[in-house]
Amino acid sequence: MSPDAFLVASLSARGLARAATRAGRQVVGLDAYADQDSRALASHWGRVPLASPWRFDPGALEQAARTLCPPERCLGLVYGSGFEADPAALARLARGRALWGNDPGVLLHCADPGRFFPLLDELGIPHPPTRLTPPSRRSGWLAKRAGACGGLHVSRATDVPAAEAAAAPHYYQRQVPGPVCSLLFLADGRDVLPIGFNQALPAPPEAPSPWAYAGAVRLAGCPAGRGEAVAAAARALTRALGLRGLNGLDFIPGQRGWKLLELNPRPTASVELWDVAPMPPLFDLHLEACRGRLPGHLERPAGGLASAVAYAGDGLRIPGDFRWPGWCADQTIPGSRVSAGTPLCTVLAQGNDSQAAACRAVDLRRDILHRLRPHPHPASAPREATP
Repeated sequence: MSPDAFLVASLSARGLARAATRAGRQVVGLDAYADQDSRALASHWGRVPLASPWRFDPGALEQAARTLCPPERCLGLVYGSGFEADPAALARLARGRALWGNDPGVLLHCADPGRFFPLLDELGIPHPPTRLTPPSRRSGWLAKRAGACGGLHVSRATDVPAAEAAAAPHYYQRQVPGPVCSLLFLADGRDVLPIGFNQALPAPPEAPSPWAYAGAVRLAGCPAGRGEAVAAAARALTRALGLRGLNGLDFIPGQRGWKLLELNPRPTASVELWDVAPMPPLFDLHLEACRGRLPGHLERPAGGLASAVAYAGDGLRIPGDFRWPGWCADQTIPGSRVSAGTPLCTVLAQGNDSQAAACRAVDLRRDILHRLRPHPHPASAPREATP
């Protein structure tokens, strides 16, 4: 029988499992992919089918958890994405298990635009104009599905048919120009400790949507000098919602102000960009923050680090003898068939600064796609006629 372990569950749980491994913790993993390198990080790993691109099949999730990490052998549940659209599934998964993170009620509050954006107004936190019903003129507006994640739920408001908008819980937000940035921070229910700022990479042509999550780069500071204001917003939201552990704020900075897009009340994909020496293990800091304890000071890493998600533009098959380079994570199992628009892997790249790291990550993403795409043999040269 395997030893007691933490249960990590997320649409893609490899980053959480890696953070736990760096902290010397034993884990069992549940996610939608069960990639090759993910399995190597845990004593057991389960692949859970999805009910939608951003939501687990709740019955399959509970069954996998009972089988692989029953409550009596579980040291606690640490979760990532995949529960915003179904906080009740998180509540069921947490029964009999210690929950290291925000409770389902916090997810419910953040996923409900009718509650979250009025809270921002009450706290004086700037955000783009947001409404629950379609604007009379949809040009310049985005339609977003409440409770979804990963960017696949975002589209131009002009592209959403009225029937689809009525059948799904959409809300509408004025599109704001500028780079999408994020703040990863620790919260103890009252105060926060910023970990660092990141900037999202643009989606490549192979991605299924211009708003699909395509990776991010670690920044030395906050663009446009908005760091103190964003950290103050994180602190105000922490006090209002009782946030605990690792959380993320997405926002757009600008010279004339900044706009908050959303709060992710859970560890985000950017954990991987900061969970390196000399930073202490973020998994342990997450647990301590959930206990109500924040560190006094953090020595942050120097230089740039970036991650870039490689998508399969067309369906393809990973060769059975394919060996993933060491700079690739979320490695799809060789021999697997990958449908169009599906993530193939995540590329990781370092650089002297954020710009160098981002450029290197994009170059390596092109490299891995080139290696995986079939290349036809050149046609034989026609024979010359014999005189």
